[in-house]
Amino acid sequence: MKKRGLRNPAIIASVLSSPEGQKVIAKSQQNAERTMSAGFTFLKVLLVGGIVAVVYFKFLKGFSKLKEDTRYKPSNISVTEAKSRADAIYTALMGFGANYKAVENNLTGLNHNGFIRVYNEFGERRSATLSKMNLVEWLQDQFKADDITKLRFLIKGFF
Repeated sequence: MKKRGLRNPAIIASVLSSPEGQKVIAKSQQNAERTMSAGFTFLKVLLVGGIVAVVYFKFLKGFSKLKEDTRYKPSNISVTEAKSRADAIYTALMGFGANYKAVENNLTGLNHNGFIRVYNEFGERRSATLSKMNLVEWLQDQFKADDITKLRFLIKGFF
């Protein structure tokens, strides 16, 4: 069986140095440049789109309240009680160091929909660094993994 193609390096060199070979090389370089340009354009669009999405969802869209889940028992606290607990938690989290015990006391005894009421009343609040965070983000930001695990035991399924 006879193999076809350019197996001899001398033949390859002579073909590539010919005017037709030079045209092929130039065309392949242009194709490579176009491909790179298209790739960079795609990355730019992806980067700008990501930045726009972050700005929209984090700063412009605002806080989205959770709906109480009808699969669980109704909330065991009123909206007024939820507001006072949310304010107490915010006070415990704001400033230098977070008061874990105060947060734990305000979350103790809440059922699923009770926590949703506290979460909704907490809303999004600014930290000392001026970033806006909801209740779950605040808790994850302020406490260590051990403390979060303890809070998960109190309120299941939120963080």
